[in-house]
Amino acid sequence: MPLPYPHRAVMSVELGQVMGADGARLRSEVAAETGTTSVSRWIRDGRLLRPLPGVLVVPDRAGEWRTRATAAVLWSRRRLCGRSALYLADLVTEAGGLVHVATGTGRHLTPRRPDWVQVRVVDDLDGPVRQGLPVTRDVVSLVDCWGHAHSERGGRRAVEVARGAVIGAVRRRRVTADQVHDEVLGRPRLPGRGLLLELVAALRAGAQSEFEVWGMQHVLDVPGLPAVQQQYALETAIGTIRFDGALEAERLGIELDGAAYHRSPDHWARDRRRDAAALALDWATLRIDYRRAHADPAAARAEIAAAFHARAPRIARERAVI
Repeated sequence: MPLPYPHRAVMSVELGQVMGADGARLRSEVAAETGTTSVSRWIRDGRLLRPLPGVLVVPDRAGEWRTRATAAVLWSRRRLCGRSALYLADLVTEAGGLVHVATGTGRHLTPRRPDWVQVRVVDDLDGPVRQGLPVTRDVVSLVDCWGHAHSERGGRRAVEVARGAVIGAVRRRRVTADQVHDEVLGRPRLPGRGLLLELVAALRAGAQSEFEVWGMQHVLDVPGLPAVQQQYALETAIGTIRFDGALEAERLGIELDGAAYHRSPDHWARDRRRDAAALALDWATLRIDYRRAHADPAAARAEIAAAFHARAPRIARERAVI
C-alpha cells in the first residue's frame, strides 16, 4: 500500500545531536534543519524549552551552568563578562549561580529573562574565546566581577572570589596591577571602587597573596622602625630570592608564610634552602606564619622589632671596623 505522502521522507530526529554539545541553540537554526512545525511540536510536548527569547535548550541540560552560559551568549549575541568570563579563563574556580553577559551600549535586550542572567552594558566588547565561548578581556572581567561582588546582589563569598581573582591574575601575570588601576579609573561609579584601589596599591607594592596584602598593613608596618622594603630581591648562590619584606641595612629578611602554601614538604624544603643561601650572605630570615600573625599581629610586629634591634648593633660594629 503506498504511503499517503510519498513526497515526504520519514525521518527520526535525535534532538541531542541537533542541539549540539552544550544543549542550546538558536530556534531559527533548529527550525532551518528540522522545520518550524517540528520545533513547535517539541516545545509544546516539553522536549525543548525556551529559557530566553529565540533560544532553545534540552530540558535535562537546562539547569547546567554551561548550557545557560551558551544560551545567554546566543541570546545576547555578545560576550560573557565578570565572574562567568573569569571562570572560563581559569581565574576563578567557581562559576557561581549566575551567568554574566555583556552587551553594547547600542543594543537593548528585552527584560524577559530568567533571574540567573545578569546583563551589563559595556563600551569595551573586545575579547578572546575561552573554552568555546566569547568573553570580555581579563582586566574588564576582573573589574566587572568586583563591581557585582560589592553590589546588592553580591555577598561575602562573592567578595572573597573577586579579591582572589584580582590577586591571582596579577600574580600569574595575566594582567598587571597598572592595567587594573587604569580600568578602575574609568569606572567612577564602580561599587567598592575605593577598596579595589587599595588592593591594587598593595599589588603594585609587590604583594602576591591575600596574606601579604594583609601583612603589609598589619605586620610589616612597625612603629619606630625604618620602612620595610617590600618584595626585596637578593642575589644568592641558588639564584635570586625575594623577601616579602626586608630591612636592608640590618640584612634582615621577613617572610609571611601562608596557611596552605608553606604546609607542603616540598615548599618547606625550598624555604630552608632559601634561608641557608641568605645566611651565607649574612642575611637573617624571620618567618611569620599565617595563624600566628592573625591571632596576634602586635606580637608579630614585636618579633620584627626584636630582630631589628638584635641585628642593628652588630651590623653597625662591622661597618665601623671596615
